[in-house]
Amino acid sequence: MEMNFTAIDFETATSLPTSVCSMGICVVENNRVVERRGIYIRPVPFEFNEYNIKIHGITPDMVKDMPTFAEYWDIIRPYIDGRTIIAHNAMFDVGALCASLDAAGIPYPAFDYVCTVKLSQQAYPELPSHKLNHLCDALGVSFNHHQAYDDAYACAEVMISILEDFELDTLNEVESFFEVDRGLVYPGCKVSFKKKKKKKIGRTRSK
Repeated sequence: MEMNFTAIDFETATSLPTSVCSMGICVVENNRVVERRGIYIRPVPFEFNEYNIKIHGITPDMVKDMPTFAEYWDIIRPYIDGRTIIAHNAMFDVGALCASLDAAGIPYPAFDYVCTVKLSQQAYPELPSHKLNHLCDALGVSFNHHQAYDDAYACAEVMISILEDFELDTLNEVESFFEVDRGLVYPGCKVSFKKKKKKKIGRTRSK
């Protein structure tokens, strides 16, 4: 048995979690990437910060005629609802998702989620950095950093590497092996993130 999940990534126009201007989606079935999707989103309010533009390169002109997150939701929802969601820094990406739903007055879908930052810190403690670009360099994953389409793919590949390196087949096994709890989101819940001490578990890669 192998895992099915959706990896997501958001880029934002400002420091506000509701200012999503791009989303990357990567669908994994049986530990294989089967679909990749990237969308530009018109942030609400329509404001940009120069610092954010320098990070991801998305300008107001690139998204001014795009749908808003609320207008995209019917397209996005099937990738989220009832799925396991993977994100590299879930506090940011799941937070942006839920904040955007709150701002639009849309009820949450039901999903569980796991953060690959936390997992990779335990899986590969010998690495000097667990930022997505440094991690992917170590794992041999090529991608364009801070492009949501590619970041979601890179996150998915990190998760696949962890599953294969530690011979884990299910989210229950991941939780048990790394002693982490999946996050849960469902209609009417309150989204909160609590920092927990991480237990480092290392294994030499054989690849």
